[in-house]
Amino acid sequence: QESSLARRMGQYQLLRQIGAGGMGEVYLAEHLLLRRPCAIKLIRPQPSAQDQLARFEREVRATATLSHPNTVQIFDYGHAQDGTFYYAMEYLPGLALDRLVELHGPLPPARAVHFLRQLCGSLHEAHSIGLIHRDIKPGNVMVTRRGGIDDVVKLLDFGLVIDNADQGKDARLTQDGMVTGTPAFASPEQATGNREIDARSDIYSLGCLGWYLLVGHPMFEGRTPMALLAAHVYETPPTPRSLRPEIPPALDAAIMRCLAKSRDDRYPNVRALEQALIAAIDPSGWTEADAEAWWVKAAIDSQKPAIA
Repeated sequence: QESSLARRMGQYQLLRQIGAGGMGEVYLAEHLLLRRPCAIKLIRPQPSAQDQLARFEREVRATATLSHPNTVQIFDYGHAQDGTFYYAMEYLPGLALDRLVELHGPLPPARAVHFLRQLCGSLHEAHSIGLIHRDIKPGNVMVTRRGGIDDVVKLLDFGLVIDNADQGKDARLTQDGMVTGTPAFASPEQATGNREIDARSDIYSLGCLGWYLLVGHPMFEGRTPMALLAAHVYETPPTPRSLRPEIPPALDAAIMRCLAKSRDDRYPNVRALEQALIAAIDPSGWTEADAEAWWVKAAIDSQKPAIA
């Protein structure tokens, strides 16, 4: 009984750990009354990690204001008796995009566009209220099946989100010169520690993500974090089409415009990027039937015994 109580977090029963990272642990859980599965993210109280806790709470408050179907939904949040901060979000059985590419290789161009367009929708809502994500990467995007629809992507982890209307008021959490985000997917302005981050930084990271989905690996591989940051500032990556000739020229151009070193040369907003993606590829290249067939096959393959 004591063990069971120790695994409770507010109105939620923790079942098993399903992830861990710099911002805390993630558990599969169940609401005690509704019996609804969910994911619980939590961070233990540590005197030396007050700034991290403040960032964690900010992530919750920011994400809870968003309602786009391609943004992870927050149900609840609070503090346990021992001071542990937690929030409950929808449980998303599926694959993170890094795992998807690791298992299945580069995506068909039309499927990559299908994912990127959904992310544009999620970010449009966030950007429209002044929220910048700043950590868009394959590990922060889940692909799943929701409400009978296949190939739904969900943008996760707004732990590095900033409110452009409030920049400068939270200097302890985001200081001048501080590098934020993930080096392999950081914009040049993030790499140089620029405080003046806007939506075009997320557009650069979307370009990095699109490049990754089309090619099957990050743009700059085998480098230290500092070397990766320098590459984003000074190096021009090869075009996806130069590595996969079947990629349509217009899609190749759209990705490379996202990756412009100067943010003034990128798309001005995600709506403009989405329109470019729509124009870049025949939407019949990846249909609902294609997505359903892929998920059926993936489920069958996951049940096959491994070959030694």
